Amino acid sequence: MSVVVMGVGFCGSFPTSTGMSYREMIKRAATAAYDDAGLTAEEIDGAVSVEEDFVSGYSIADEYVPDQLGMVCKPVYTIPGDFLHGLSSAVMQLNTGRFKTVAVQSYVKASNILTKDELLHFSFDPVFNRFGVSPHYLAGIEMQQFLSCTDYQESDVAEVAARNRQAALGNPLAPYGARIDALDVLTSRPLASPVTEQMFARPADAAVVVVLGVGEEMLERTVNPVYVAGTGWGSGNSIIERRDHCASAGTTVAAEIAYKEANIELPMDEIDVFYMSDLYAHRQLMHMEALQLTPDCLPYTNLDGGSLGTGDLFEANGGARFYDAVRMLRGEAGAHQVEDAEVALVHGWRGLPTDTAAVVILEGEGRD
Repeated sequence: MSVVVMGVGFCGSFPTSTGMSYREMIKRAATAAYDDAGLTAEEIDGAVSVEEDFVSGYSIADEYVPDQLGMVCKPVYTIPGDFLHGLSSAVMQLNTGRFKTVAVQSYVKASNILTKDELLHFSFDPVFNRFGVSPHYLAGIEMQQFLSCTDYQESDVAEVAARNRQAALGNPLAPYGARIDALDVLTSRPLASPVTEQMFARPADAAVVVVLGVGEEMLERTVNPVYVAGTGWGSGNSIIERRDHCASAGTTVAAEIAYKEANIELPMDEIDVFYMSDLYAHRQLMHMEALQLTPDCLPYTNLDGGSLGTGDLFEANGGARFYDAVRMLRGEAGAHQVEDAEVALVHGWRGLPTDTAAVVILEGEGRD
């Protein structure tokens, strides 16, 4: 069965959002998504909530979600991962035939977190990996290894950061746009050498909700349909000492599954726009390698500014990229619209210290 994206809603991104609670942000995103889908909350069968208790600051945080989504007394399934993991799960639920419509939501209220680096620090193994240094040290190790194993240079990584931050200037939802160049990136404050401050996505607040549907009735009710053509997820070795830091094995596994499901053999030739995790600028290049893409794809990658432009939205990162991809395929991306874009790749990464990733292939109505 073909799963169709019926509606999308986004609230954010904001460096701070003192005027709204996270519940209000979710409500705004849900209202926008339901209106976009032409559905009421009563017509949605269930939901997938993508969040992590520790980040939210509440035990069993998903108990605070059903009210805003209109899912009281309906099934709500929770995934602590990237938004795209939750979206892939929702696709599988729809394919069981038990649901006609499922909403997927994620949010972050990073401005409520006083010590954001401590969240990352806490995720490392307490005995072997939690050192008294910046928890971004693993990003520095990765970047050094990646550059030593490929033909890329530090200047290429800096160019990615500058390109994405400049692209964000054309996206009204991206607060971290800046007119900078590669030299500005290279000479910015060191974070974890060779990673600099401008190569790292700063946190922001946001909420995203997507409504998926299946069946002829839902397709007929969708004004400008975008189809989920393929999904996949995978993980690299969870033990840092045994992982190849030159590559993203999780992305490779996820891509293979998604490409096969979407019947894509040559991603560079068959896909028009690319969205991928750039929480660290070198990671975008690493993910491109794992996705079988070359630098020729850079002009069509993260045209919304990526996480470097919209901010690190924690679990909602992949949701922000998904939101823009849907609007791109509908011809609604505004200043960064690519003419005749019909196929989009959306990639999400869980973030350090993991190598867990998900890939979703979207097709617009015009693809044969």
